[in-house]
Amino acid sequence: MQQFLGDKLDSLDEDELCQVYPYGVSYHQLETVIRELNLPVVLTKDINKADAILALRSHARKHSNLRRMAEEYQVPVYTLKANSYTQITQSLQQVLGMEEPTTDDEPEPNRFARSGSEDDEIDALEEARLAVEEIVIPKKQPVELLPRSAKIRAMQHELVERYNLKSQSFGEEPFRRLRIYPA
Repeated sequence: MQQFLGDKLDSLDEDELCQVYPYGVSYHQLETVIRELNLPVVLTKDINKADAILALRSHARKHSNLRRMAEEYQVPVYTLKANSYTQITQSLQQVLGMEEPTTDDEPEPNRFARSGSEDDEIDALEEARLAVEEIVIPKKQPVELLPRSAKIRAMQHELVERYNLKSQSFGEEPFRRLRIYPA
């Protein structure tokens, strides 16, 4: 990863920067990851200029127009599950063809690097938040989340309560999951 960072980025021409077309991905969080990691990426609103499309998986599935445009302009589509820093970082590294650094060659801790269990917690909370804000509240439809551990489900229940909504765990371990109900 270090090969793209630091002083080398300053010396890159605009042609050497990867142009990414975001689709359903938080523009602010994308800019933050690019800036913090000093990645050779610029965001574009013109799909014709894009080297890659970075799309939220739920949006990519729902919109066949995106797939049609990607095929028409011959632009690869990279999807991510959630608008989390970890997911955005990993997706941008994939777009750039960057290998994950091993512990031996990583000179300093990456502020976005988290342990797997923290990633699971963040992804699970982000999944619950998106479900509440994009489906349960506006569409008044119940949503079933992915199976999670008891600890993570408890965190999801707490998040749902903050929205003044009801949730219930159901299913058998290890496939026990949360269902969120509209008010």
